[in-house]
Amino acid sequence: MESAKKVNLINRFLISCSGASLELLKDCPRFEITKYSSIGLTILFTAILAVVSSFFALSIIFDYLFLNIALAFLWGAIIFNLDRYIISSMRSSDNKLNDLIRAIPRFIIAIIIALIISKPMEMQIFKSEIDSFLKVENTSLISDVDKKYSILLEDNSRKKSIAENQYKELLLIREQYYQDYKCECDGTCGTKRRGRGVECFSKKEKYETFQTEIQSEKIKRDVILEKLIDDEATVKSQIYEEKELIKASLSYGLMDQIRALSSLDSKSSFFIVLMFVMIEIAPILTKIMSSKGPYENLILEYEKKFEMNYLKGQQSLVLRVKK
Repeated sequence: MESAKKVNLINRFLISCSGASLELLKDCPRFEITKYSSIGLTILFTAILAVVSSFFALSIIFDYLFLNIALAFLWGAIIFNLDRYIISSMRSSDNKLNDLIRAIPRFIIAIIIALIISKPMEMQIFKSEIDSFLKVENTSLISDVDKKYSILLEDNSRKKSIAENQYKELLLIREQYYQDYKCECDGTCGTKRRGRGVECFSKKEKYETFQTEIQSEKIKRDVILEKLIDDEATVKSQIYEEKELIKASLSYGLMDQIRALSSLDSKSSFFIVLMFVMIEIAPILTKIMSSKGPYENLILEYEKKFEMNYLKGQQSLVLRVKK
């Protein structure tokens, strides 16, 4: 028993982490100290993992290192305190089935904690895969923007081609009228009479009239082309803005990374989550699987003593009041 009372500093700290009473454990055999030191070590590891995990998650949200460190340690302290309370509030009995049933709410809480802790760690482990997935997704979104506006641009290009071709056809007709006019007046075609006859003046008038018309058509064509060019510039500006908006999302927020993670290989993710779940429920399993030991008996003894002393105190108080 004397050797059991000699508890080194590390064991004292780990026992404190487990939520067990060092004063009671000093009256227990050495194996009880070892058991609760192991439980305390598991709780401590869980808290450390919570700190690391939350730091990774907070680094995605905030760009302030000291704030991330402070909040990470705060979250780790919350997890540590919660785990410590869960373990310290459990009592072992001779009926393991009843212990297991009573521990179900604690298992549920432990699993929820494990899921919360594991997610940022998963994101860090699969960081390159997540980045690749999101880049491919953004590339696809950028490609979709081009597809979205391709019909408008093609229609715009078709209208420009029609306007250009119609004007070119008018230029060809004008050129033909000019050749007819020059040919008639030179006497190389038509009436074959050189000079300024009736046919020469008629074809000259026809050419000049069409020349006036084509000037008007040129103005109409320029107005149409200007509008089409403005429309094309507007569409291209919209394409650019949408692409820049998509590219700006390459900063990848926390929810984007969680969504990307859920789209990756679920088996690898499952094993990581399972590992964290096992770490989190390990102290609870240890308490359930362990037989009712000296420490548990001492707790029951002290609780009974406290209850008896409390009841005696109450009875004495009632008697004093009656007197």
